[in-house]
Amino acid sequence: MRSAPSPFRTAVVLAATATTALVLSSCAQEESTPAATSTSADACADITTVSDGTLTVGTSDPAFPPYVINNKPANGKGFESAVAYAVADQMGFAPDQVTWTYAGFSQLFAPGQKDYDFALNQISITPKREKAVTFSDPYYEAANAVLVLKDSQFADVTSLAELQDAKIGVQIGTTALEQVESQIAPTQEVAVFDDTTASTQALKNGSIDAIVTDLPTTLYLGAVEVSGVVVGQLPQEQAADSWGLALQKDNPLVSCANQALGALTESGELLTITNKWMTEYTQAPVLG
Repeated sequence: MRSAPSPFRTAVVLAATATTALVLSSCAQEESTPAATSTSADACADITTVSDGTLTVGTSDPAFPPYVINNKPANGKGFESAVAYAVADQMGFAPDQVTWTYAGFSQLFAPGQKDYDFALNQISITPKREKAVTFSDPYYEAANAVLVLKDSQFADVTSLAELQDAKIGVQIGTTALEQVESQIAPTQEVAVFDDTTASTQALKNGSIDAIVTDLPTTLYLGAVEVSGVVVGQLPQEQAADSWGLALQKDNPLVSCANQALGALTESGELLTITNKWMTEYTQAPVLG
């Protein structure tokens, strides 16, 4: 992973990251070949996938670090890429049996037939989304954060109230819009963009003053994509957003996915993956 650039060094370390503690039961592990050693692989031996003998994973394009490196999820590098392959392994799928498909962010959790077995793309588990798709147990929790340009009049803000006059942009379909409207209550209408690439470009050209997205993405954008500063993260009124694997509604595969995540949590592998890819992307003050 690249060393943390200056926005990381200057950020106040207040956000804690760790995987969600999942206490899930699993079957007794059997001695066998490496491809069949996982308890989840045994329990999911007769699962049905969209393509026989293959696990198809959905995500969006482009995908940013730390979730996917070089916008190539098939390389196994990056947090969500690594999680996908670890879950696949627990289900009994070798890396060459995993394929990727792409859709717009909102389409990943829209109602209807899916051409993937599960999708992951920092998809927060919400009651509204649960009406359209079935979620696995959480694999990560994150807060939303605010990114502005270094020379912005808002670069030194320390409170939510100081952001009220800012023109703020968010990605469509994310939890950021509701949180911005309820916590910042901006005087200008929030700008909604199709994806993070579009909102980042709007920030660069001055069409908006700030963008709000999940904290790890915000830190990456501020360090690499723009000359920006993460002024802080939005406070969590109850708990941080929990991200889950999104499956077609009522897909029985969710039981296998949950067993896989439970096994990864119990073994410590999910924590190891999280620490490897996410540690540098969790530092920002909480705006009061």
